[in-house]
Amino acid sequence: MNKTKILISALCFFIINMFFLVPAFAGIRIDKPKIRLSVAPGSYASGEVKVENNGKDPAAVKVYLEDWVYNAQDGGKEFMPKGTTALSASNWITFYPADFTVPVGGIQMVRYTVSVPKDAKGGNYAVMFFETGGGEMPAVDEKGNNVMVKVLNRLGALFYIEPEGTIQKTAEIKNLAATEKLNNLVVAADFVNTGNTDITAKGTFDVIDSYGMVFARGVFDEVYTLAHDKASLESTAKSVDLKAGDYDLLLTIEFENGGNIIKEASFNVSASGVLGPLKIKD
Repeated sequence: MNKTKILISALCFFIINMFFLVPAFAGIRIDKPKIRLSVAPGSYASGEVKVENNGKDPAAVKVYLEDWVYNAQDGGKEFMPKGTTALSASNWITFYPADFTVPVGGIQMVRYTVSVPKDAKGGNYAVMFFETGGGEMPAVDEKGNNVMVKVLNRLGALFYIEPEGTIQKTAEIKNLAATEKLNNLVVAADFVNTGNTDITAKGTFDVIDSYGMVFARGVFDEVYTLAHDKASLESTAKSVDLKAGDYDLLLTIEFENGGNIIKEASFNVSASGVLGPLKIKD
């Protein structure tokens, strides 16, 4: 006898084009996958999320809030129950409606209000999930029995809420190192978020020779951090022929939504081709 189990998909699937991000799943989509608000402490802000049904059947939708944090520096997220994380904003948010059905080709607006406490400081975060049924699919349970699995799909609108006048967007570069491996120059460092809000950052390194010319360049992957998070930066400039002489190493890390951090160092390459230690410039 087949059993029915529930499988919840916590993935946010994004259709990306050059103008905007539109998350879509199981016939519905929302117009705001990311909501960033700057609100004065003790005040509030309101807005709305548009839910569209572009599927072939009416879509019953349930809306609810959870917390989230980054669990990987590439932007991977972990979702947790409402109000359980240190930087939670989910208890600041009210919305309406929480349950509705969107007809085929129809639209439903979900209106929200964010009330920021008077003593709030730094970035706070929440996710508004839009959950809908995705039908059933066959599966095998832990005992080897054939079962039908009921699939629940959900899309998330991420909230980034910053109390005005309290935000400190700062970071440091630590443990900067450069090594040569098979004529490749590898530059690594730690990116430490020393502020009190999220920072998404990416950047480059340049090696400048004694004539002021860029001798080599590398690109760091984008990293995602919340307050006090640390991310590893590493990039490789390939086929670099480091001749004897003095060089400067310049790291330029740019923040999303403005801001940057620059770190400089110098090093020497001996006549025998040995890369000397980095001398950090303050």
